[in-house]
Amino acid sequence: MSESDIIAAEEAPAEITPLVGGFEPTAQDIDIPRLNVVQAVSQIEAPHGSIVLDKRHVLTEVEQPITAIPVAEVKGFREDKPYGVGEMARSVYTEEDLALLKADTEYPLIEFANVTIMFPEPKDAKGGGAFPFKIGKTKYAIGTMNVAKVAYKNTYKRLITHMSTRVDEPYYGVYWDLTPLKIEGKVTYYAPSLTVQDTEDTVPKDVVKFIERFRKG
Repeated sequence: MSESDIIAAEEAPAEITPLVGGFEPTAQDIDIPRLNVVQAVSQIEAPHGSIVLDKRHVLTEVEQPITAIPVAEVKGFREDKPYGVGEMARSVYTEEDLALLKADTEYPLIEFANVTIMFPEPKDAKGGGAFPFKIGKTKYAIGTMNVAKVAYKNTYKRLITHMSTRVDEPYYGVYWDLTPLKIEGKVTYYAPSLTVQDTEDTVPKDVVKFIERFRKG
């Protein structure tokens, strides 16, 4: 480095990070890992049918329910491409983009949804960082699951039905069971299912408040 470069560097104004102002953090800034239901073709080292968080943490195994609190859902449409054919299927989330995709694809389109779910840490949890969010006295895991077809019907549609028929009781105010089910047919696969728990317990108010802030973005 020459003497002139040193002088220029010394005279350059220092970068200052403001302590006030800037953009407010939103729900999109929260690092939410993926939830997967492990299939026979999945490249995840976990039992078939188990629900895995961030490809590392097995939350529950096939036919075994885990307590869940649905947080939010986003519906979309995507190309129904056969597995392993060409590039990744295109997805859209608005009516305008849906019209454009319909005019530009050779594949049928299907409904899907991204469903975000929280899980209170079970008493027998083995740790390992799966439940990093502490609200009140309880630790929680949070993840987003992409659902279509049977999984879409058994999760997203049940949430919307609950929301439409129980306007005084939001679906995130009650506890649900998330259960991976084995679906028999020409090909055996596994799909998640959400059902309201048969309990009078309700979700703590501080958790509901967190979810409502999250839903507002």
